[in-house]
Amino acid sequence: MDLEDKKLDAEVKMRRTLLAAERWLSKKGVLSVGKVFTVGIFILLVLGPILYLLLQIIISWDDINSTVFNDPILGNEAFLMMMRSIGLSLKIAAIVTVFDIIVGVPIAWILARYNFRGKNILDTLVDMPMAVPTSALGFSIYLFWGTNNGISKLFNSEVGLVSQGTLLIILAHVAFTFPYVTRSIKGIISDLDLNLEKAGRTLGASPFTIARMISLPLVKEGLLAGIVLAFTRSLGETGATLIVSGVYQTAPVVIVSWMKGLKIPTTAFLAFMLIIISLTLLTLVRLFARKVGLPWNKVFPRFERKLSSKPVTRTRDGVSLFLFLIFVFVPALFVIVFLFQWWGGSPFSGDPQAGMIYQVFQAPDQKITDITNALVTSIEIALIVTLINVIIATPMAFFISKMKNKKLKGFLDLLIDIPLVIPSSALGFSIFFLWGSNGMHILSPGFMMIIVAHVSFTYSYCVRPLIGSFDAIPTMYDEAATSFGASKFTAFRKVTFPFLKSGLIAAAIMTFTRSMSETGATIICMGVERTIPVLLVDFFEASTFPAAAFAATILIVISFLLLLLLRFFSRRKRNE
Repeated sequence: MDLEDKKLDAEVKMRRTLLAAERWLSKKGVLSVGKVFTVGIFILLVLGPILYLLLQIIISWDDINSTVFNDPILGNEAFLMMMRSIGLSLKIAAIVTVFDIIVGVPIAWILARYNFRGKNILDTLVDMPMAVPTSALGFSIYLFWGTNNGISKLFNSEVGLVSQGTLLIILAHVAFTFPYVTRSIKGIISDLDLNLEKAGRTLGASPFTIARMISLPLVKEGLLAGIVLAFTRSLGETGATLIVSGVYQTAPVVIVSWMKGLKIPTTAFLAFMLIIISLTLLTLVRLFARKVGLPWNKVFPRFERKLSSKPVTRTRDGVSLFLFLIFVFVPALFVIVFLFQWWGGSPFSGDPQAGMIYQVFQAPDQKITDITNALVTSIEIALIVTLINVIIATPMAFFISKMKNKKLKGFLDLLIDIPLVIPSSALGFSIFFLWGSNGMHILSPGFMMIIVAHVSFTYSYCVRPLIGSFDAIPTMYDEAATSFGASKFTAFRKVTFPFLKSGLIAAAIMTFTRSMSETGATIICMGVERTIPVLLVDFFEASTFPAAAFAATILIVISFLLLLLLRFFSRRKRNE
């Protein structure tokens, strides 16, 4: 009995100590320090490298001027190459975004408004390219369009249907940017008030007119957000582009190429130009999204009634689904078909040494060891990055969600989206520039620098879902807890946090998946380390395609399982 009393006394003392600590943490001064510390970490990890890059460009302008604009031998060839690469990147991003809109909006409408067998499967398949590492996607798309193993078989061709270059880059970028447009507006369409559309029907408007005049303006901001994400994601893509580009070089590929050649001043200037373009797009959308007039006010009743007829809508939906399957889904997963084709040997010659089994498990270089090490490294980095981001992003999300100053809240909300739109190769270079030998001399390229880079560009993927989770929690629970004497910190731990669990897990999965998939920033910061997306690029450059297919399939399987987990917790969060 004495032992039980002692245990009870110890528990009571521990609870009192915990409550006392939480009361201290809930003091206004301590909370203010916590807010400053939270914002300071964000500035250090995300904004700091960008600002330092700008500062160094200003300080080192003479060096940049001499290498970019007035090289003694090449003149302004470096600047002209920058302009060509940026122009190519912008052209590709624009074409890709137009395709995403044309096909993505009808797919979003189908998923939001139609009920049919297999809807959940289609909904998952639409998200699949967003979760799969782009290097795996790029390799799969190259196999489908660019080799005689893919679609060219239907035409009895001995070469690929599309050679490496601009068109193949566009096809690759379409696959992984498509979900951004669809996902940005699907949820908004689902939540639209149907009474508005019913009112339009009672006035004699056709479904197409209602969609154009009523529904589209209501999803305008989501559509613009999806367009910016798709455009900037294409603009900054590195992993897939390295595989499908051939001799054509987009701006992120040039950054990687110049970085390998240690052309630091020119790389810094190009990285900063990409950052400026991305930030300008983000700012313009945030400032003027509500001012964009959609759609035209003029109505064409007969024409729009014909567009609303069942044959036309069925054709539209069928064409959209067909385009999704042929340009997104099938090419994205074709690598799995290729893997089975080359499982035990070449399907053309029968040579077993050309097959996956030999290349991965039996060849003298033992690629399975490289794959295992790279996979372990990727998982370790993703786990550490996820843990760090959950710790530092949760207070930021809570801070923004509960902020009462609307202008400051909007400004912070804008800053949070910066890592979403900045090309990861440019952000990775700015981190290398700040933390490496050109800046603070704290980190060398390798494991720790990769972690810092991944924390930086995945920060938004953790904060953004958590802000939504905090916004969805009714304030009356916190108010009830504090009215009964609980401190703010105790109310958060006992009341808010249980509501946050599903959203927290979803944010962690998104962060983990994004870290696992990154290629561009990793190449710049990796040193001798190899993650599995980078190893896949190495296998491709060495023309060991079956081994690359094996690594890509592993990435696709892991990404698919993580996507299923994310959908499970997201659905659970909605049900709560």
